[in-house]
Amino acid sequence: MKSIKTLIFLFCLLFTSHAFVKSNEYYQKTLVHILTECNSKCQKQVFEQEVQVAMFHLLDAILNQLRFELSQKQKELYD
Repeated sequence: MKSIKTLIFLFCLLFTSHAFVKSNEYYQKTLVHILTECNSKCQKQVFEQEVQVAMFHLLDAILNQLRFELSQKQKELYD
């Protein structure tokens, strides 16, 4: 179970670091912390927090894209 959680966490780290430009150093430190200093409760908390932050960033990006597209459509209507 621990290895599955670690793999899921690594997957999230790899893809969110490129999408939302967190430094690789941050993820290296986080991963080392999880593997060496965290118990299972701590690992779960860190994982949930990272997923939650990534989800907020993703939703924010989607909303910004929708705002942009709506503003472009409004310009088309008024031009």
